[in-house]
Amino acid sequence: MADTTVKQKHTYVEADKKIEDASSTAWSFLFLGVVGFSALILVWTDIFPLDIPFTTLLMATIVLGILFLIFLFVSIRAFHARKKLIPVKSKEESDICRIRNWFTEHYSADAISHGVDEGDISLEELYYLRSENISRLLTEEFPELEESFSEYMMENIYQMYFE
Repeated sequence: MADTTVKQKHTYVEADKKIEDASSTAWSFLFLGVVGFSALILVWTDIFPLDIPFTTLLMATIVLGILFLIFLFVSIRAFHARKKLIPVKSKEESDICRIRNWFTEHYSADAISHGVDEGDISLEELYYLRSENISRLLTEEFPELEESFSEYMMENIYQMYFE
């Protein structure tokens, strides 16, 4: 049998966006957890009385308490993930700067176009040829780059040369 598993490519997500997502998640779940526990405390201290049977109130408190505890746990994990992403962001920024500087020092827009007569082919074909050249040059110089980051840098460099 032939191996039918297809390796899916994933889109590169910038560290800034990951940090923003982690912060948003952390603060949202922290808020929900604190508000939920506060509401449970208000119900049990009869500041906000509910007219329901004791057993129902107890079961609801247990279930909701577990839920709000999970919210707080998710919040703590998101804050921890955000903290881990901060060094990743600085490394990403230095890698982007290093790759862009190397590329601008060694290649021009003409070198990327690789002598292609721009009048004979469509814009899509021209984009494809240029992006293939950029990808090849990036892979030759920086073979350690993750595929999605390499693709992100290819788009970044393409926009830098051909707006």
